[in-house]
Amino acid sequence: GLKQDLFHRHKEAQQCCRPHNLPLLRAAQQREMEAMEQQIREEQRMMDEKIVLELDQKVIDQQSTLEKAGVSGFYITNNPQELTLQMNLLELIRKLQQKEAEAEKRFS
Repeated sequence: GLKQDLFHRHKEAQQCCRPHNLPLLRAAQQREMEAMEQQIREEQRMMDEKIVLELDQKVIDQQSTLEKAGVSGFYITNNPQELTLQMNLLELIRKLQQKEAEAEKRFS
């Protein structure tokens, strides 16, 4: 949206500009567009970092909850190998619950 607004403003300015000033105007507009794109990239990077930190906190919360519940193999860690093991354990638990639910449906 910001880029479109800037583009429209630039187009209007170019239409009102005298021909001998057009190269200067276009150069200034190019710098303005590059500055805006840099700002957007920086804001996106900051948003990405915030999301990663929130996801990391969710993982820690989940590990803590499962550890307190006494589920074997769960404790707070950020070791990639241990995280992979915990994810595989969760997937196994999910599949076992799914099979159990399917078996209960067949017998009821």
